[in-house]
Amino acid sequence: MAIFFIIVWTIWKERNLRTFGNSSTSIKDLKDLVLLRLGWWISGWADDFPYSLSDISRNPDCLLWNGCGKTGVSHPMSQIPISWCPPDINCIKWNVDTSVNPLESSSAIGGVLRNHRGNFLCLFSSPIPFMEINCAEILDIHRAIKITLSSNIYKNSKIILESDSSNAMLWSNSEVGGPWNLSFHLNFIRNARLKNLNINIVHKGRNANFVADSLAKQGLHRQSEFIAWL
Repeated sequence: MAIFFIIVWTIWKERNLRTFGNSSTSIKDLKDLVLLRLGWWISGWADDFPYSLSDISRNPDCLLWNGCGKTGVSHPMSQIPISWCPPDINCIKWNVDTSVNPLESSSAIGGVLRNHRGNFLCLFSSPIPFMEINCAEILDIHRAIKITLSSNIYKNSKIILESDSSNAMLWSNSEVGGPWNLSFHLNFIRNARLKNLNINIVHKGRNANFVADSLAKQGLHRQSEFIAWL
């Protein structure tokens, strides 16, 4: 029943986007968005549901789970890996990702902050100027750090930040290098890493970044930044 309402809600919001925003979302992105929203809803009422948001996206058959550790189809739970790994109990974790659409010359960033239980603490999704994807990932890391520094609750926490761009990770962790036109952002990141935050910036594949990836894709259709503290 939840799936029905989420699909109807998603179609209604897409209708408004096309009617009033002069924009549209691809069928694939709409499907991903339905699965993402369903995962969020499930996390609110089914604490014993054994699958993550990325599991639902990669294998929607897991939604046939019957409460006994099996999906009801020929996909045992052990064959569906849990891609997102929670941080240690004394840490919080940012996952950030970037989406670039060269056909429309648009780029966007997105990120999600979670604790060791997997609870969402903060979400952001924002359009940015069109640029190369590794450069966009620098803006993504910069935005997550800036949001963290604005929070009196989390800025003193031990933080892990995962990006699927190895180049952006290397530039952020080095003292020099990186795109010259992003030197301001890189210097901000480096200064925060060395002086202001207890943060570890690491590379992680996109399969562990499903929520951030979906938020970045949503950002392609936004006119301004969306940010929510949860």
